[in-house]
Amino acid sequence: MVYSRKNIFLFIASASAIAIAIPAIGQESPESLIPEGFDDPPAPAPTQPAPVPPTTSMPSTSSPTPSTPSSAPRSGGSSSRGASAPSTNGSDEGDALEDEIPIRYDVPPALRRSMKRIGVITPKTGGFPADAYGDIDGKILVSVIKKTQGPLVSRWANIFTRRLLASSTNSPDGVKPQDWVAERAWFLLRMGESITARQLVQQIDAGNYTKRLYTVTMQALLANADLAGMCPHADRANIVVKDDPTWKMARPICASLAAEQASATVLLRQNRRKKTMVGVDYLLTEKAVGAGTGGRRSVKIEWDKAKGFNAWRHGLANATGVIPPKRYYAESGIHLAGWNALLPMLPLNSRIKASYDAAALGVLSSDAMSNLFAQAIDDPDVNDKAREQAGMLAGAFAAGNDASRVGSMRALWGDAPKGRQGHAMLVLTARAAAAVSPSSDLSGDSDNLIRSMMTAGFDRSAARWIDVVSEGSLGWGLLVVGSPGMEGQISYGQLDSFYDDDESAESIKSKMLLAGLAGLGRVGSEAQDDFAERLEFDLGAQSVWTRAISAAASRGESGTVMLLAAAGLQGRSWSRIPPRYLYHIVRALKETGREAEARMIAAEAVSFA
Repeated sequence: MVYSRKNIFLFIASASAIAIAIPAIGQESPESLIPEGFDDPPAPAPTQPAPVPPTTSMPSTSSPTPSTPSSAPRSGGSSSRGASAPSTNGSDEGDALEDEIPIRYDVPPALRRSMKRIGVITPKTGGFPADAYGDIDGKILVSVIKKTQGPLVSRWANIFTRRLLASSTNSPDGVKPQDWVAERAWFLLRMGESITARQLVQQIDAGNYTKRLYTVTMQALLANADLAGMCPHADRANIVVKDDPTWKMARPICASLAAEQASATVLLRQNRRKKTMVGVDYLLTEKAVGAGTGGRRSVKIEWDKAKGFNAWRHGLANATGVIPPKRYYAESGIHLAGWNALLPMLPLNSRIKASYDAAALGVLSSDAMSNLFAQAIDDPDVNDKAREQAGMLAGAFAAGNDASRVGSMRALWGDAPKGRQGHAMLVLTARAAAAVSPSSDLSGDSDNLIRSMMTAGFDRSAARWIDVVSEGSLGWGLLVVGSPGMEGQISYGQLDSFYDDDESAESIKSKMLLAGLAGLGRVGSEAQDDFAERLEFDLGAQSVWTRAISAAASRGESGTVMLLAAAGLQGRSWSRIPPRYLYHIVRALKETGREAEARMIAAEAVSFA
């Protein structure tokens, strides 16, 4: 049967204490989200002055000024504001005016945006409350963000942390509101959320930008391949951030986009002479200039000598229709999958390939992912695997009966390897799974149907299966910890039944189930203590981090709790997360009124541990 696209569309007392509080997951250093090499500053050439580290790579989480790989654009000599027209000496390579003329923004007072509360979503649209951080000093919050460097194991923790960072919350004391926004946006970028990061920095009026905000804004624009977005900031950024080659190179690009090709040529040649950028980075700039209105430059991009990857290369290449070699993305951080999945100018094949990691990260919702695959049905240029998966997805939505639809889902789940792609397939089928009527005839697939629904938050739909699943099964465990409004408490005997069927290494699923239930208050104290003793682990063990998140919860700071929860969920897999961390996270979230978030994270831990 042939299906059309139509069938498918449907977040302490002191900064030092917080720093100590950030746990080392599995006693290992967290895996960095920054691509390998991005933290290595270039060695200065012996015949040139040592360059100031530019900002073409991803901003460092430990320094306000990001570093760069050895192959990234290098800053040249002294910086100047430059001119927007050819110099008056008759040479189109002449220096621009050296005088730095302050740029004024005459915005009527009534139209100036307040920086007391900044964000793009509110509680009505899924955001956190304005007072989510209480009276915590901003320097402490920034410290937590900067120390949360590794990827989060939890898709739901990624989603809820991004909602927190995007929420319209009060600007904390101790840090400039603009710099607080910059840190939030940079965290979003590290998590793969490029669009919301750009929206967040755009909440600040151009005349209020700081050096740090300019740095992060450039990264947000490059993540979105948004060259035009540089133009309202380019002139003033070159005054405020004098050592940033990306903002220097933005000026000729913006001149070209404004159909001022003569000015673009002058500015481009100045930067070439000063070696503001060299190699493929300069060539990409020249190509972007040629793509502007009236541009007539034909530039061939050769990647052979380019080493490493950076945001400049990602942004300009995609903006000008140049596809970077696959090896760059393969060697880079997972956050780039989120960026690519959200880029509308990329070929469908590329977006689908990025969608697996993006969905596991929570950057793509179940609906967004299924809509992406739906396009593959009518696109002759997609690869065979994507088209085949799209056909299976169509069957999952539109086959004639539940058994056939579940069969299509089973094919998708079996077609995907374990890890992120397997997780992504469960996300992909979530809405289709929610439409299946509970039946004992489908009990063999109930675990995965419930797992799939829980990845997208269809908890009430999943709860309908409680009379179908066997007590002690994985599906049962997901329901007792993830369903809303569950009455009564789980007994030791029920937990013991789950343990008997638990084939996970060191019974990690049973430990996560107990941690989640205990955090939610769904297991009696005697049963909790007895089962913890059998599993040989201590839910009550304390550390600076556990005391910090508990203290934040007692003060009602849902935002502080969510940031500390994210810090506690850094790691490569759920097996590296101590179950007691889950217990404290779930309990703290529930205490601050975020029970739904607590349930979803707990269910995910049981499902994927």
